Amino acid sequence: MQITVLGGARQVGRSAFLLKGRETNLLLDFGVLMQREPAFPMHVQPRDVDAILLTHAHLDHSGATPIFFLSDGVKLYTTDLTLELTQLLMEDFLRISGFYLPFEYIDLIYMMRRTKRVGLEDPFTIGEFTVTFHDAGHIPGSVSMVIEGGGKRMIY
Repeated sequence: MQITVLGGARQVGRSAFLLKGRETNLLLDFGVLMQREPAFPMHVQPRDVDAILLTHAHLDHSGATPIFFLSDGVKLYTTDLTLELTQLLMEDFLRISGFYLPFEYIDLIYMMRRTKRVGLEDPFTIGEFTVTFHDAGHIPGSVSMVIEGGGKRMIY
């Protein structure tokens, strides 16, 4: 299990972490840094990501996720309520930011279609990893997660 910080270290915004296993790569959040022109995490090729796990709807954690839905393949895993709130925030973000964003409304629609809604305390498997969402208490629908694989366990 290897973790790469793509954004969000020592700042509020651009939260993004890449978790690499032997065969599976998970992206933990993929947000934006809100400023005059939004700033994005370090780039990751969508073909190098097996799934995105979204903790909550705040744009500093979710704001760049539609970038991964320009093509087919990646799935997003989150709670029902986080998905609803993310859609609302993203629609507003698109209206406000317009030409500063590297994705469009259609990419948000594809993201919504490719989302697997997961319940709390209900373990699921992505490749070699087992993930369990737990109530984070940050905002409604937010989760912390336990990720296990390769004999290791991490909490995010």
